[in-house]
Amino acid sequence: MTTDINNIEAEMNKSEFRKSILLFSGPIVAELMLMSLISIVNLSMVGHLGAYAISAIGLTSQPVFISVAVFQSFNVGATALVARFIGARENENAKKVVVQTMMMAVLSGIILAFISFLYSKEIVVLMGAKADTVEPAAMYMRYMSIGMLFQAIPTAVASILRGAGESKAPMQFNVVSNIVNAAGGYMLIYGFWIFPELGLEGAAIAATLAKLVACGMSIYALFTCGLPVAISFKDQLRLDGVMLKRIMRIGISAAGEQLAVRIGFLLYTKMIADLGTTAFAAHQVCLGITGLASNAVMGFSTAASSYTGRSLGAKRPDLAEKYCDEIRRMGFVLSITIGTAFFFFGYQISRLFTPDASVLAMAALVLKIAAFITPPQNSLMIISGSLRGAGDTKWPLVNALVGTIFTRLTLAYILVKYFHLGIAGAWTAALIDQSIRSVLMLYRYKNGGWKQLAV
Repeated sequence: MTTDINNIEAEMNKSEFRKSILLFSGPIVAELMLMSLISIVNLSMVGHLGAYAISAIGLTSQPVFISVAVFQSFNVGATALVARFIGARENENAKKVVVQTMMMAVLSGIILAFISFLYSKEIVVLMGAKADTVEPAAMYMRYMSIGMLFQAIPTAVASILRGAGESKAPMQFNVVSNIVNAAGGYMLIYGFWIFPELGLEGAAIAATLAKLVACGMSIYALFTCGLPVAISFKDQLRLDGVMLKRIMRIGISAAGEQLAVRIGFLLYTKMIADLGTTAFAAHQVCLGITGLASNAVMGFSTAASSYTGRSLGAKRPDLAEKYCDEIRRMGFVLSITIGTAFFFFGYQISRLFTPDASVLAMAALVLKIAAFITPPQNSLMIISGSLRGAGDTKWPLVNALVGTIFTRLTLAYILVKYFHLGIAGAWTAALIDQSIRSVLMLYRYKNGGWKQLAV
């Protein structure tokens, strides 16, 4: 079900706004929460193989995220432009955005898959893999490389559909793929029925198969969704330089932001990896748990982006701000609830991942710090989503450079290397980073310059 911004009256009360927001963001939140829970199950299965297995997966995550950031740049531009065109009822232009986005998703997926597969071992060594994790991490990286093409297409389709106000179809193909990942992981990690016991390689195969399933379902959804962005074999698949330039005008800054964040996280992760396998395993456990909170709020962030773009396309900046303010309030309540669970039940939650006592002790401590990270981080995500929906991607780029590259890395280095605070020092740096970035982003939002941007 989509929401037509043109039919929304300015006099909508708060309960009606909440209902509209939940109808759109509810499937996204449910999807991402379920994905997080399934990730917990997957990491728990891998965790029982030993700390080396958790570390091997963690060493590949940041390089994969950096690769994803490249084609995500097109997706941010696609979401903003599709939302604007749908709000303005310019359906032909919306269709042009879809064609360009899909072509670039396929091209970038192929290139990134080839490079990361070819240099898989060099990548994990660069990430700081220890002797006991180099070979398993390189093996896992090769499978993740194969999955990059399959991953590029569904993420592009999801961005397009959500920009058009459709959130249920992306939920369906992402949920199914994650169920495939969990079920396949169980059968191939431990061995079940006719399937052999493959350990970590089984987890890698299951993850790659799940991405293939999502890819097929997303293509089907794009052809059959019944929205103005639906494509068919009759559409001309050719490069449109003018529309591609418009997408990239938004996307280049978004790509810069994502690359800044991911490179910062890569260096940050390497710093933690240098603390040893146990500390890095605890770090991965905490990332898996905190992902539950950030993924839930990502649904609200996506809603803010879609509603902002469609409202501005319909010449209703007042609605854009009203929607974003309400989404921020809803996100704050959710973040406080989840943060409280982290603080008081961190040890118990961590036991879902690993039985290793030393890893559990570190993870429980870090989750107390993570409880205070959740509110500013979630505010940052929602406001950033609204600004991206308006096509304002330069400010988030500057924000990422100031926070992730300079603040987080500098403080983490000082707290870890000079004060010897270990993983707790690294996560304290993350708390300060997220707090500073959330204040800077709120300033930009209140300034209101995003309301007048042309895309």
